Amino acid sequence: MRSHVSSRAAAAVVCAVLVMGTAGTAAAVTVQETPVGVGAKAVAPIADAEALKQQTQTLSSLSGAIKPVTDLLDSVIAADNGQISAAEVQRYQKAIRKALNAVQNAAPAAPAKPAGHMGDMDATNGMGADDKAQAAADLRAEAVDSVRRATDALLRATTARDANAVATQSKAVVTSLVNLTTALVMNGGLPAPNLPGLPELPQLPEAGVPAPAPELPGVPSTPQLP
Repeated sequence: MRSHVSSRAAAAVVCAVLVMGTAGTAAAVTVQETPVGVGAKAVAPIADAEALKQQTQTLSSLSGAIKPVTDLLDSVIAADNGQISAAEVQRYQKAIRKALNAVQNAAPAAPAKPAGHMGDMDATNGMGADDKAQAAADLRAEAVDSVRRATDALLRATTARDANAVATQSKAVVTSLVNLTTALVMNGGLPAPNLPGLPELPQLPEAGVPAPAPELPGVPSTPQLP
């Protein structure tokens, strides 16, 4: 009896598979036979999609950079006298290097300088904005490099088994992360924070625009001849 029931169940499964396979094939044929463009709907991007994409990449790269560095700090803090193994040192070096490269690569490209020299003298042709973008890119690179230097120093300290240096460099790493976060929030093309009660963030100084030339003193009138 059991064998009979099992055979019937197996037959039912086979029939179901065949039916589903036939239906799937028919559906596939139907899709393939649909003329190209019939029923297709163009996908329109949302407003300011490129700017939002850039901002998202900046935030994603920032969070990706913070994680391996804080993981390193957690390991050092939990370790005996701040000493971690050589294998851990290599693992953190690789992860931090990869994360910091992602931060740098997520930076928007610096705008191209206009050809010629006349544009450099004209403060209304966008050069001020270009210079500000370049300053922001330079600040990002400096912040990334500060995290790299601080973490390298911490890893050297833990390898040297210098507990005092480990404590000092751990604090330097935290400061470098704060610098990196602030640099990206201020100059990473992100919107200004609007939570009530937050202090206003300082901004990069505006790109240097030549100061207007001082007015020449009045020329005395020529005395009349007698």
